[in-house]
Amino acid sequence: MTKAIKQNELLFHQFKNIDKLGLFTEIYQVPSYIKNNLKDKLRPYQEESLRYLHYAQHNANASTLYNHLLFNLATGAGKTMVMAAAMLYMYKEYGYQNFIFFVHTDAIIQKTKENLLNSLSPKYLFKNDIEINGEKITIEAVETFPSIPNKNTIYLKLSTIHKIHDELNHYKENSITYDDLKELPLVLLGDEAHHFNAETKAKGKPKNSSENKELTWERTIDKILQLQPKNRLFEYTATINLDNKEIYNKYKDKIVYRYDLKQFMNDGYSKRVMLLEANQDDNNKMLDAVILSQYRKLIAIDNGITGFKPIVLFKSNQIAVSKAKQEDFIQLIESLTPEKIIGHLANKKGQLSSATSVWHNVIERYTKGDLIAIVDMIKDDFSNMNILNVNKADLMEEQPVLLNTLEQIDNPIRAVFAVAKVNEGWDVLNLYDIVRISEKSSSTRASTDSEAQLIGRGARYYPFIYQDEKSFTRRFDISSHDLSILEQLHYHTINEPAYIKVLHASLDRADIITESDGNGIVEHAKLKDSFKNSNVYKYGKLYYNKVEEITDEKRTWHSYSLETYFEEEYKSVNETSLTALNDINPNVQFKLEPLKLDKRFFFKAMAKQNFFTFNNLQYYFPKLTSINEFILSDDYLGKVKIDIKLPQSLELDNLTCQDKLHCLENVLSKIADNIRRNYRRYKGTYEFISQPLKDVITDYSLHIDPSIVINQRITTESAIGKTWYVFDKVILNQLEHRLIKLLDKFISKLKDKYDEIYLIRNDEKSTRFKLTEFGGVRGFMPDFILLMQNKEDEAYYQVFLEPKGDDRLFNDRWKQDMLEDINSDKIVYLDGEDNIRLIGIKFFADSCRDEFIKDFSNKLYDGKPLEDISLI
Repeated sequence: MTKAIKQNELLFHQFKNIDKLGLFTEIYQVPSYIKNNLKDKLRPYQEESLRYLHYAQHNANASTLYNHLLFNLATGAGKTMVMAAAMLYMYKEYGYQNFIFFVHTDAIIQKTKENLLNSLSPKYLFKNDIEINGEKITIEAVETFPSIPNKNTIYLKLSTIHKIHDELNHYKENSITYDDLKELPLVLLGDEAHHFNAETKAKGKPKNSSENKELTWERTIDKILQLQPKNRLFEYTATINLDNKEIYNKYKDKIVYRYDLKQFMNDGYSKRVMLLEANQDDNNKMLDAVILSQYRKLIAIDNGITGFKPIVLFKSNQIAVSKAKQEDFIQLIESLTPEKIIGHLANKKGQLSSATSVWHNVIERYTKGDLIAIVDMIKDDFSNMNILNVNKADLMEEQPVLLNTLEQIDNPIRAVFAVAKVNEGWDVLNLYDIVRISEKSSSTRASTDSEAQLIGRGARYYPFIYQDEKSFTRRFDISSHDLSILEQLHYHTINEPAYIKVLHASLDRADIITESDGNGIVEHAKLKDSFKNSNVYKYGKLYYNKVEEITDEKRTWHSYSLETYFEEEYKSVNETSLTALNDINPNVQFKLEPLKLDKRFFFKAMAKQNFFTFNNLQYYFPKLTSINEFILSDDYLGKVKIDIKLPQSLELDNLTCQDKLHCLENVLSKIADNIRRNYRRYKGTYEFISQPLKDVITDYSLHIDPSIVINQRITTESAIGKTWYVFDKVILNQLEHRLIKLLDKFISKLKDKYDEIYLIRNDEKSTRFKLTEFGGVRGFMPDFILLMQNKEDEAYYQVFLEPKGDDRLFNDRWKQDMLEDINSDKIVYLDGEDNIRLIGIKFFADSCRDEFIKDFSNKLYDGKPLEDISLI
């Protein structure tokens, strides 16, 4: 059985296929009571994992088919965030109040307390006040569960698995027993779940094997799960060995979601991992790391990024070696001088063989800086007081909390010395350099697998704030911008071929994408001289819409980009499930019925959500005079239409008042969420102004990463012969290349109608030319701008083109609406140009290619064919 076939048999892939075909009985969206109570925004894959949890639990046979599920999420992908969301979901939808979190180490217990219980911790995952349907919810840590639970309370027991095993199998006072748990519906949350399969792995093993010694843990978990049908076991892990036949058979129908590290890294949620291979002694390797780390800090300062503190980890394989190297490091820093920095960098420059090595930038920055000041800064930052050795016995209990606050601005630590205590459970985002010191080139799989695990944890992305924007994904990985160094993890290792080969094998097994320093190329796109000599470049303009301040009197329903139409799926509040997924009948017919409610429903639904108090609404809508006006006026809820999706067999009149109220509450929650999210100071107008084209369009550079997956992979083609393309090179992803090839087929016919034709790549890293949503607050940077001049009336056409992946068509539909609106008579040209024509074309996407061609032809070529579609 091949690995690919195995993957397709997993529950996750079955759900994925059903989802793609639209065969689930509903299109589920993560409800606002989850989103609004989590401190950070859920990522798309996290939302999808919760959708699949819902589809499983929504099944009529969930207690037999889906009472045990596993979430296989990459290291750094936010397993605990998904777990926190699942707790809210199970509490709200099914009434579970008792949760047991278990893991194999005390270290992760301490970290999870910070995540789920300590509202004062920067690692806390919930909002400070958890509120569902207007009622405050409390999460309370317990050792035993109350027989009569308090209302609006979630009880959470955190424990190691061996402690739970001892409690249940060896009675102690004030501890849980099987009899206690038998009466309570429970949700078990198992973290690092790959540790709980000892019995499964022990099948066929000798009785004295390590697996057989620990198999009682797995039996205890299973026994708790079987105490009653309502119990649920949700496991979470980044590591699941499906190549093991027994593990595969156990979990193939339980893995409800998978998001591996390779996909995580390709989607930009991690740092890029760079291998720095060098044969140097320990002192030179440590100085390398310090110079590179301080370079990152200098770049952050140069770009106005405050509070940026990159961490260096010095990893050894023995505690004694780690302590000795720490002493060497202290002496190295204390004796550092500008002359030593100059000498070290001079040697480094002489050894460089790649024109794209990071060291070129480092050397340039240190050369033009004040070395005396830089050395003083290094001595302050890496002083003895700012070094943490996590191998000390007295730090063992505090170690997880200390390590997990390293990115806090009031934590001065810059360097960490460790052996192997920081691999599993470590959750630090601003680790940027990992240095192997005093380690020989081990060629054992166990050793390099451990290194791969550490690299995976270090690759977590640090969301620094740049130009007032905080991003949770990479922004500069395909750019030559200096800030790309803040999105890279460097692993400093030895240059020994046999070891490197084994390390790469371990990295491949762990799905970690790495590059060697200097790999890849930086491509430069330059404006062609022929374009620079054109009148379009010299005198042409680019038109964009003005923004206006959203003053209190201008804050309206439309200024928040709010929807006025909602389609809600019927769900009875008295039922926990509808149709089983395995019994999907494609012949079931549904109908949409308008939900008409009198204002009593609105008063009741709004009273249950604190957002809809009059004082709060008046903050967002200062012209509002009363709750009555908010409900009845067409300026607010009065124009909201709600359709409810019902099976043909069910009549709207048969819905209870509770069902209708529940539907309205869902709509109001969505509205409240959008108002909060879209509260901004400026909105886009229909008034267009211009700026000289030559002040906007410039040369630009991109770093070409050969490891990027197919559709997003950036490749370069020559633009020779394409007189209409303004740059000398076409540096684009694969979807964009397909658009260029299509336009190339149009050009010969377009030349019959237009004198000058120029296509501009609107590179967001350089031009930052953008539109702002009409009446809304969202920014939109069309990827391409086509400029053409009509031969007959000399009209100047500025055409906005936007390629869009099929997976983004729905979420970005507001951009397509804006492109269509650009063609309307609402547009006002403040520059007074009578011959300007702004044109927006429908998205170019693989799934709607023909629609793009038709729209382009209708708007720019009088509806005549531009190509022979049958030849494509």
